[in-house]
Amino acid sequence: MKRYDSYKDSGVEWIGEIPSSWKKLKIKYLFSHTKGKNGQKLTKEFIGNNPGEYPVYSGTTKGEGHLGKTNEYEFDTQEKEVIFVSTVGSDTTVMSTKVLKGKFNLSQNCLIMTPIFDFSSRYQYYFTTHDFPYQRKVLPIVLKEGHRSVGMGELNEFTSLLPPLFEQQQIVSFLDTKTSHIDSLIEKTQQKIELLKEKKTSLINEVVTKGLNPNVEMKDSGVEWIGKIPIHYQMISIKFLVTTPVTDGPHETPVFVDEGIPFLSVNGVVGNKINFNKVRGYITNELHIEYSKKCKPQRDDVLLVKSGSTTGKSTIVETDLNFNIWSPLCIIRSNTNKIIPRFTFHTFQSGYFIELIENNWSYGTQPNIGMNVVENLSIVVPPISEQQQIVDYLDEQTELIDKTIFIEEKRIELLKEYRQSLISEVVTGKRKVTN
Repeated sequence: MKRYDSYKDSGVEWIGEIPSSWKKLKIKYLFSHTKGKNGQKLTKEFIGNNPGEYPVYSGTTKGEGHLGKTNEYEFDTQEKEVIFVSTVGSDTTVMSTKVLKGKFNLSQNCLIMTPIFDFSSRYQYYFTTHDFPYQRKVLPIVLKEGHRSVGMGELNEFTSLLPPLFEQQQIVSFLDTKTSHIDSLIEKTQQKIELLKEKKTSLINEVVTKGLNPNVEMKDSGVEWIGKIPIHYQMISIKFLVTTPVTDGPHETPVFVDEGIPFLSVNGVVGNKINFNKVRGYITNELHIEYSKKCKPQRDDVLLVKSGSTTGKSTIVETDLNFNIWSPLCIIRSNTNKIIPRFTFHTFQSGYFIELIENNWSYGTQPNIGMNVVENLSIVVPPISEQQQIVDYLDEQTELIDKTIFIEEKRIELLKEYRQSLISEVVTGKRKVTN
């Protein structure tokens, strides 16, 4: 790895030493800033009915990174690239960046940084992908619901590095090539993961609705997207398959403590497992006892997300650990004389059940489904003896698929770590780029 001839201390802990010929400047000397103004106009009728051609960028969106497209635009940066910055969000979304060029709009939770003089915006973009993750850790403002915010005043004081212009151009050319290749590998791996997830959902759907005997006599289920089911299977409402009514957690926000009983919300449902490293917080034992009067999760309960962007996602409790849940989650406690809990769980992972949820949820700002609606959903129920055979088969087959998915997800993590490490080395001068 090539190094520069000499280095000096940058004075910034997470940057360390920098090449002696590089300058260190505050962002306010490099950029002017402009925030989005049209948040109230970004409604369904403005974006959805007659989309237009000009994107509306927001820091909280995925995919292409915009809410939609409009017939109007506020910003025109066709002649000069600018850097987009998300100013409000979570630990991972606030201060996310991208390079923009063209005509577009911004929501009120983001801004653009426009170069004041001639230098490479793309170099500065790559530098922010190194610097901003560290800056997120020291943001001075924390808003309600855990959202973080950074203002233009704080942003102005952040440090940036400025190599000579020809070195900026070399760095950009190098990183454009390398990151494009890495991103392509990540995308292909992600596509493989999606295909594996589709395969898993399809397998579960086929087995829980058709069974394991391909020669069994069939009958119409009465549900279009389920189709035919074995003649001896039944369609039964969930309310007749549980020992207690479908119940959600408390609708109040508890006072959290540093140690105590884990309090789980939707973020703790990762894949189809409970991740206790991602709990909402911890509550006292006294509060746990109080909340347990309404609902107390126990082994073999199926937890269903009933509100929010992940409505319909589910998991099964596989621990005897004491914990409690918040209101976006509800408990389905199977009557084991009628349905095996893991058969309930596999059913909830099937494509047909997800379709049931989506066809019965209501939609405000986010999807949600009422507990009485969940109770009245009818699912395919084989005899108990067949349920166990199906559970044994699906446990084995889905574990194999999940292991493959895990391997591919770790591959993506390593690629992302390598991408970030490569950018960090180059934009801080630890590694010299030459033609």
